[in-house]
Amino acid sequence: MKKIVLFLILLTNFLFGNSLAEIQKSGVIRVGVLGDEPPFSSFENGALVGFDIDFAKRITKDIVGENGKIKFIEVTAHNRIEALQKNQVDMVIAEFIVDPEREKVVDFSMPYFAVNTAVLTKVADHYDNISQLRDKNILVEGDTEAEKDLKKMGFKTTSCNDMFHCYSELKAGRGDAFAGANLIVLAYPIVDKKLEVNISSVGTSSYYAIGVQKNNKELLEAINKELITLSKEGFFKKAFEDTLNPFYKGTADKKYFLLDDIYRIFG
Repeated sequence: MKKIVLFLILLTNFLFGNSLAEIQKSGVIRVGVLGDEPPFSSFENGALVGFDIDFAKRITKDIVGENGKIKFIEVTAHNRIEALQKNQVDMVIAEFIVDPEREKVVDFSMPYFAVNTAVLTKVADHYDNISQLRDKNILVEGDTEAEKDLKKMGFKTTSCNDMFHCYSELKAGRGDAFAGANLIVLAYPIVDKKLEVNISSVGTSSYYAIGVQKNNKELLEAINKELITLSKEGFFKKAFEDTLNPFYKGTADKKYFLLDDIYRIFG
């Protein structure tokens, strides 16, 4: 009896994801995105805009069809896995970095962006080498590659609830630096001239990918096929030139966005 009760409890916390056939039949795909992470996603006049949004719309058009509808569901770095497991979303496009622990509970598509950990500091502090922060307090969002990289290297870190909290703590002087994915922290000096990113690559490269519920194989195969198609069409190059590079004002290296060399192996 106890085993049956336990099974039912587990079942209520884990629902099977919608299959590709079910999604295509309904004509609706649910996509988890971050609410305010420009240039990837942000609200303008009450509507979501940005690379992730355009990316999701194109995938929807090709997988669900011209008349397919997309439902955006706001997620956070802390609940996006849960949203997949509880079948609240069909896929997550939210700066989702592939790592071995996450791969145990989520299936990831082929990567579409490469990222490194970068460090945001105050211009007045003149930091330009990670060694200068050896005995300093580095702010990081919890359970991120930045936190893992710096802890492995023996640096002191303080965890924040989210990126904006880290930024606020740095501005308030309660941290000496803020480390995160370079494609995220590079955005801050654009709007705050008192900050800079002189330390742009710490640790090893990581990769953004689309997450789907574990074992949703047909949907994952459809997404991977779509990524190959988009790369061949130059979708990512166009997005870099039209949306991303203008936002970063030339400070982001193209190599962190474009993985077309990887996709060439598929012909």
